[in-house]
Amino acid sequence: MRKRKSLVRALLAATRSMVQGGLSETSRRCGKPTCPCAHEATYRHGPHLYLTYREDGDNRSLYVPAEHVADARAAHEAWASFWTIGCAIAALNRETVRRQWQRESPPRGPRARRRGRRDD
Repeated sequence: MRKRKSLVRALLAATRSMVQGGLSETSRRCGKPTCPCAHEATYRHGPHLYLTYREDGDNRSLYVPAEHVADARAAHEAWASFWTIGCAIAALNRETVRRQWQRESPPRGPRARRRGRRDD
């Protein structure tokens, strides 16, 4: 019970700043014919950070301005923590349910009745 409460507190803490999605960095050409990026394959503008996510079945991306990169990375990390903690809570719940169901359900079938006995 103590572990579950600790996990729930951590889960709530993660919700304060989490943002679901992935982070991707891209470098691009600007499209100006006089820019070095138009003629030189190694020259690109960036890297620029984007938050990528799905909304209504479509892939979306949100540009992250340079001054907010640290915030975006922290929000992404909070989402990863939320996911990990949620899975840990689900595992605890699954184990609780398994134990409860095993106590409540009598063994069934011919094999279940023989379980625990040895005919050696």
